[in-house]
Amino acid sequence: MFRSAFLLILSIVLLGAALYFFYGSGSLLVGKDYIGGLLHIVSGLALVRAGIEFARLSVLSRPGVLPPT
Repeated sequence: MFRSAFLLILSIVLLGAALYFFYGSGSLLVGKDYIGGLLHIVSGLALVRAGIEFARLSVLSRPGVLPPT
């Protein structure tokens, strides 16, 4: 139970960090720093992917989700 909650909190934090990276990339792109903006976008996409994976692990770690083997 605690593992599921921890993974869910971690996924929310990672998705929030991704939003911050996307906000930062927008300000970089407005300032015409295209390389920095592109690197921020790639980092934000990686954080989104990690957040989704942790959310998936959170759901799978709940008791009763997977059938017994």
